[in-house]
Amino acid sequence: MERLYDVIKYIELGTRLHIGVLFFGNYGNELCTLPFSHQIHSSPFCTHAKNSTKNGYRRCFACRNLAIEKALRTKLPFGGKCINGIYEYVRPVLINGEVAAVVFIGNIQNDAEPDDPTLEKNFSETDCEKVGNIIGNHILLLLERSPSGEKASHPLVENIKSYILSNIEFDINISYIAKIFHYNEMYLGRLFKKETGMSINDYITSRRIDLSKKLLVTTDEKIINISSSVGFNNVTYFNRLFKKHTSLTPLQYRNRTK
Repeated sequence: MERLYDVIKYIELGTRLHIGVLFFGNYGNELCTLPFSHQIHSSPFCTHAKNSTKNGYRRCFACRNLAIEKALRTKLPFGGKCINGIYEYVRPVLINGEVAAVVFIGNIQNDAEPDDPTLEKNFSETDCEKVGNIIGNHILLLLERSPSGEKASHPLVENIKSYILSNIEFDINISYIAKIFHYNEMYLGRLFKKETGMSINDYITSRRIDLSKKLLVTTDEKIINISSSVGFNNVTYFNRLFKKHTSLTPLQYRNRTK
Protein backbone atom coordinates (compact mmCIF):
# COMPACT_ATOMS: atom_id res chain seq x y z
CA MET A 1 0.00 0.00 0.00
CA GLU A 2 1.48 3.34 -1.09
CA ARG A 3 2.10 5.86 1.68
CA LEU A 4 0.04 9.06 1.54
CA TYR A 5 3.11 11.20 0.85
CA ASP A 6 4.09 9.01 -2.13
CA VAL A 7 0.62 9.41 -3.65
CA ILE A 8 0.66 13.18 -3.14
CA LYS A 9 4.10 13.56 -4.73
CA TYR A 10 3.00 11.42 -7.67
CA ILE A 11 -0.07 13.63 -8.24
CA GLU A 12 1.97 16.82 -7.90
CA LEU A 13 4.65 15.58 -10.31
CA GLY A 14 4.78 17.74 -13.43
CA THR A 15 2.37 20.32 -11.97
CA ARG A 16 2.66 23.36 -9.72
CA LEU A 17 -0.08 22.11 -7.42
CA HIS A 18 0.46 22.11 -3.69
CA ILE A 19 -1.46 19.47 -1.75
CA GLY A 20 -1.66 19.47 2.03
CA VAL A 21 -3.53 17.33 4.55
CA LEU A 22 -4.42 17.92 8.19
CA PHE A 23 -5.65 15.01 10.31
CA PHE A 24 -8.13 15.44 13.14
CA GLY A 25 -9.35 13.44 16.11
CA ASN A 26 -7.86 9.99 16.62
CA TYR A 27 -7.25 9.44 12.93
CA GLY A 28 -3.84 8.85 11.42
CA ASN A 29 -1.02 6.30 11.38
CA GLU A 30 2.52 5.88 10.11
CA LEU A 31 1.34 5.45 6.52
CA CYS A 32 -0.33 8.88 6.67
CA THR A 33 2.68 10.79 8.03
CA LEU A 34 3.52 13.89 5.99
CA PRO A 35 6.47 16.29 6.05
CA PHE A 36 5.84 19.75 7.46
CA SER A 37 5.71 21.28 3.98
CA HIS A 38 2.58 19.25 3.21
CA GLN A 39 0.74 20.16 6.40
CA ILE A 40 0.83 23.90 5.58
CA HIS A 41 0.73 26.21 2.57
CA SER A 42 4.21 25.85 1.15
CA SER A 43 4.83 27.45 -2.21
CA PRO A 44 6.87 30.40 -3.53
CA PHE A 45 3.77 32.56 -4.04
CA CYS A 46 2.38 31.89 -0.55
CA THR A 47 5.74 32.49 1.08
CA HIS A 48 6.08 35.84 -0.73
CA ALA A 49 2.49 36.81 0.14
CA LYS A 50 3.05 36.03 3.83
CA ASN A 51 6.23 38.10 3.95
CA SER A 52 5.15 41.01 1.74
CA THR A 53 3.01 42.80 4.35
CA LYS A 54 3.27 43.33 8.08
CA ASN A 55 0.26 41.14 8.82
CA GLY A 56 0.74 38.71 5.93
CA TYR A 57 1.15 35.62 8.12
CA ARG A 58 -1.78 36.47 10.34
CA ARG A 59 -4.05 37.15 7.36
CA CYS A 60 -3.16 33.76 5.86
CA PHE A 61 -3.67 32.08 9.22
CA ALA A 62 -7.12 33.61 9.65
CA CYS A 63 -8.11 32.72 6.07
CA ARG A 64 -6.97 29.12 6.33
CA ASN A 65 -8.64 28.53 9.66
CA LEU A 66 -11.91 29.88 8.32
CA ALA A 67 -11.63 27.19 5.64
CA ILE A 68 -10.86 24.53 8.26
CA GLU A 69 -13.80 25.58 10.42
CA LYS A 70 -16.13 25.52 7.39
CA ALA A 71 -14.92 22.05 6.41
CA LEU A 72 -15.43 20.75 9.96
CA ARG A 73 -18.86 22.39 10.21
CA THR A 74 -20.38 21.57 6.82
CA LYS A 75 -18.45 18.33 6.14
CA LEU A 76 -18.74 19.17 2.44
CA PRO A 77 -16.08 19.96 -0.19
CA PHE A 78 -15.82 23.51 -1.49
CA GLY A 79 -13.51 25.74 -3.48
CA GLY A 80 -12.70 29.43 -3.56
CA LYS A 81 -10.03 32.09 -3.59
CA CYS A 82 -7.89 32.90 -0.59
CA ILE A 83 -7.26 36.48 0.53
CA ASN A 84 -4.37 36.68 -1.96
CA GLY A 85 -6.53 35.65 -4.92
CA ILE A 86 -5.25 32.07 -5.24
CA TYR A 87 -7.76 29.28 -5.80
CA GLU A 88 -7.89 26.41 -3.32
CA TYR A 89 -10.12 23.37 -3.08
CA VAL A 90 -10.94 21.93 0.36
CA ARG A 91 -12.13 18.36 0.73
CA PRO A 92 -13.09 16.84 4.13
CA VAL A 93 -12.53 13.09 4.53
CA LEU A 94 -15.31 11.51 6.60
CA ILE A 95 -15.43 8.35 8.71
CA ASN A 96 -18.76 7.51 10.33
CA GLY A 97 -19.84 11.13 9.90
CA GLU A 98 -16.71 12.55 11.57
CA VAL A 99 -14.04 14.58 9.80
CA ALA A 100 -10.90 12.44 9.91
CA ALA A 101 -8.83 14.75 7.69
CA VAL A 102 -9.06 17.83 5.51
CA VAL A 103 -7.34 17.85 2.11
CA PHE A 104 -6.20 21.16 0.60
CA ILE A 105 -5.49 21.38 -3.15
CA GLY A 106 -4.07 24.79 -3.95
CA ASN A 107 -1.52 27.06 -5.63
CA ILE A 108 -3.95 27.43 -8.55
CA GLN A 109 -4.53 30.46 -10.78
CA ASN A 110 -7.81 30.37 -12.66
CA ASP A 111 -7.86 33.91 -14.04
CA ALA A 112 -5.52 36.58 -15.34
CA GLU A 113 -4.50 37.98 -11.98
CA PRO A 114 -2.10 37.48 -10.35
CA ASP A 115 0.08 36.26 -13.22
CA ASP A 116 2.79 34.20 -11.53
CA PRO A 117 4.85 31.43 -13.19
CA THR A 118 4.95 29.45 -9.92
CA LEU A 119 1.16 28.89 -9.98
CA GLU A 120 -0.73 26.05 -11.67
CA LYS A 121 -2.85 27.52 -14.47
CA ASN A 122 -6.51 26.74 -15.19
CA PHE A 123 -6.90 23.68 -12.98
CA SER A 124 -10.70 23.46 -12.82
CA GLU A 125 -12.91 22.59 -9.85
CA THR A 126 -13.75 19.32 -11.62
CA ASP A 127 -10.03 18.53 -11.74
CA CYS A 128 -9.78 19.34 -8.04
CA GLU A 129 -12.73 17.08 -7.27
CA LYS A 130 -11.02 14.17 -9.03
CA VAL A 131 -7.74 14.73 -7.17
CA GLY A 132 -9.57 15.23 -3.88
CA ASN A 133 -11.46 11.96 -4.35
CA ILE A 134 -8.27 10.04 -5.16
CA ILE A 135 -6.51 11.35 -2.05
CA GLY A 136 -9.59 11.04 0.16
CA ASN A 137 -10.21 7.43 -0.85
CA HIS A 138 -6.53 6.57 -0.37
CA ILE A 139 -6.60 8.07 3.12
CA LEU A 140 -9.57 5.85 3.99
CA LEU A 141 -7.68 2.80 2.78
CA LEU A 142 -4.58 3.75 4.76
CA LEU A 143 -6.58 4.31 7.93
CA GLU A 144 -8.01 0.81 7.52
CA ARG A 145 -4.51 -0.59 7.03
CA SER A 146 -2.99 0.69 10.27
CA PRO A 147 0.50 -0.82 10.74
CA SER A 148 0.58 -3.77 13.11
CA GLY A 149 2.04 -3.39 16.55
CA GLU A 150 1.63 -0.82 19.26
CA LYS A 151 1.44 2.79 18.07
CA ALA A 152 4.34 4.99 19.13
CA SER A 153 2.02 7.84 20.03
CA HIS A 154 -1.64 8.69 20.31
CA PRO A 155 -2.95 9.85 16.87
CA LEU A 156 -4.89 12.77 18.40
CA VAL A 157 -1.76 14.01 20.17
CA GLU A 158 0.27 13.74 16.97
CA ASN A 159 -2.43 15.67 15.08
CA ILE A 160 -2.36 18.42 17.72
CA LYS A 161 1.44 18.59 17.48
CA SER A 162 1.20 18.93 13.69
CA TYR A 163 -1.36 21.71 14.00
CA ILE A 164 0.79 23.57 16.55
CA LEU A 165 3.92 23.35 14.39
CA SER A 166 2.07 24.57 11.31
CA ASN A 167 0.64 27.57 13.18
CA ILE A 168 3.43 28.30 15.68
CA GLU A 169 3.72 31.99 14.78
CA PHE A 170 0.10 32.73 15.62
CA ASP A 171 -1.91 33.31 18.78
CA ILE A 172 -2.83 29.71 19.57
CA ASN A 173 -3.45 28.07 22.93
CA ILE A 174 -5.27 25.07 24.37
CA SER A 175 -8.67 26.82 24.21
CA TYR A 176 -8.28 27.59 20.51
CA ILE A 177 -7.00 24.08 19.71
CA ALA A 178 -9.90 22.48 21.61
CA LYS A 179 -12.30 24.57 19.51
CA ILE A 180 -10.65 23.60 16.22
CA PHE A 181 -10.49 19.91 17.11
CA HIS A 182 -13.98 19.82 18.66
CA TYR A 183 -12.78 18.25 21.91
CA ASN A 184 -13.29 19.16 25.55
CA GLU A 185 -10.44 21.39 26.70
CA MET A 186 -9.85 19.50 29.96
CA TYR A 187 -9.81 16.13 28.16
CA LEU A 188 -7.29 17.38 25.59
CA GLY A 189 -5.09 18.85 28.31
CA ARG A 190 -5.02 15.63 30.34
CA LEU A 191 -4.43 13.41 27.30
CA PHE A 192 -1.65 15.58 25.90
CA LYS A 193 0.17 15.74 29.24
CA LYS A 194 -0.19 11.99 29.75
CA GLU A 195 1.33 11.29 26.32
CA THR A 196 4.05 13.98 26.25
CA GLY A 197 4.75 14.85 29.88
CA MET A 198 3.93 18.53 29.32
CA SER A 199 0.88 20.73 28.90
CA ILE A 200 -0.23 21.95 25.48
CA ASN A 201 0.67 25.54 26.34
CA ASP A 202 4.12 24.47 27.59
CA TYR A 203 4.62 22.48 24.39
CA ILE A 204 3.73 25.56 22.32
CA THR A 205 6.21 27.66 24.28
CA SER A 206 8.92 25.02 23.94
CA ARG A 207 8.50 24.82 20.16
CA ARG A 208 8.53 28.61 19.89
CA ILE A 209 11.79 28.79 21.81
CA ASP A 210 13.28 26.05 19.60
CA LEU A 211 12.28 27.94 16.44
CA SER A 212 13.62 31.24 17.80
CA LYS A 213 16.99 29.55 18.51
CA LYS A 214 17.18 28.43 14.90
CA LEU A 215 16.30 31.90 13.58
CA LEU A 216 18.82 33.59 15.87
CA VAL A 217 21.61 31.42 14.51
CA THR A 218 20.64 31.14 10.85
CA THR A 219 19.40 34.68 10.15
CA ASP A 220 20.36 38.28 10.89
CA GLU A 221 16.77 39.29 11.64
CA LYS A 222 16.24 41.74 14.47
CA ILE A 223 15.26 40.11 17.74
CA ILE A 224 11.95 41.97 17.81
CA ASN A 225 11.10 40.51 14.38
CA ILE A 226 12.07 37.01 15.45
CA SER A 227 9.95 37.42 18.57
CA SER A 228 6.92 38.26 16.44
CA SER A 229 7.56 35.53 13.86
CA VAL A 230 7.50 32.79 16.53
CA GLY A 231 4.29 34.03 18.13
CA PHE A 232 5.40 36.49 20.83
CA ASN A 233 3.77 39.90 20.50
CA ASN A 234 5.79 41.33 23.40
CA VAL A 235 9.58 41.29 22.90
CA THR A 236 10.21 41.93 26.62
CA TYR A 237 8.22 38.84 27.52
CA PHE A 238 10.05 36.90 24.81
CA ASN A 239 13.45 37.94 26.22
CA ARG A 240 12.42 36.94 29.73
CA LEU A 241 11.02 33.57 28.66
CA PHE A 242 14.00 32.83 26.41
CA LYS A 243 16.40 33.44 29.29
CA LYS A 244 14.30 31.23 31.56
CA HIS A 245 14.65 28.36 29.09
CA THR A 246 18.28 28.86 28.04
CA SER A 247 19.90 30.94 30.83
CA LEU A 248 20.88 33.41 28.09
CA THR A 249 19.21 36.41 26.53
CA PRO A 250 18.46 36.06 22.79
CA LEU A 251 21.37 38.39 21.96
CA GLN A 252 23.75 36.44 24.18
CA TYR A 253 22.59 33.19 22.57
CA ARG A 254 23.13 34.59 19.07
CA ASN A 255 26.60 35.91 19.87
CA ARG A 256 27.70 32.74 21.61
CA THR A 257 26.39 30.23 19.08
CA LYS A 258 27.43 32.21 16.00
